[in-house]
This record gives sequence, structure tokens and C-alpha cells, in this order.
Amino acid sequence: MHPDEAEVLAKTNWRLMREALGRLRLSASEQLEWIDSMGCSLDELALEFDDAYQPSWLSREAGWLSDELAEYFDKIDQHLSELTDDGPFPWSAEGLRSHPTWERLRSLASDALDLMPPEPWSSSSTP
Repeated sequence: MHPDEAEVLAKTNWRLMREALGRLRLSASEQLEWIDSMGCSLDELALEFDDAYQPSWLSREAGWLSDELAEYFDKIDQHLSELTDDGPFPWSAEGLRSHPTWERLRSLASDALDLMPPEPWSSSSTP
């Protein structure tokens, strides 16, 4: 892969992860509004995260993904898998509002996003 291409992919991955975490940390009502506005199902919250999580090695190779932040990503991925294992209820509007794992996910996403400056490739960027 050409270095310029790798940098573009890493920047895109970083931005997608920030967007996914931003939606995961929203309140249940805000998440439901977003889902309704997009015309998608609730699992889009998990799919969007997974789309950024799988290639997050790009951000690590660029030097932007700390071990601490990677641990947050791993915990979020684990909790999303647990929701799937819990059956259909967590993936309902009521589940989104009341399932305790969703609250943990919101907290983890918020903490992870706090560690992610908008543009870590810019020397003036801070979380």
C-alpha cells in the first residue's frame, strides 16, 4: 500500500470511529431519533462501530491508537457481542432504554471519545 493511501485510510477510519462512538454515547432517545431519521434498525449502532473497529489497526499503525483507547474499543466490541447473545430484547426500543449493557456502552463510548482528538495527525489537535 502506498504511504499516501495508508494515511488516507487511517484518517477515514479515525473519523468513522469518532462518528460511531458519538452515536453510541447518545442517550437512548437520541439514538432512537437517529435510527428513525436514517430509516434503519437498531443494530446499525453496532454495525457502524464494527465497520470502524475491524480496520482500527490502520489508526494504530499511524500511531494514533493508544493501548488505553484500544482497550476501550475491545470492551465496546465485547459488550455489543453480549447484547447479541442476550437475544432480541436488547435490540428493541425498550431494550435500548433499559438494558444495563446499553448504559455501560454509552459510558465506554463517551470515555473512548474523550481520548480521541478530532485530528491526531495535526500537532495542534487535542481530545
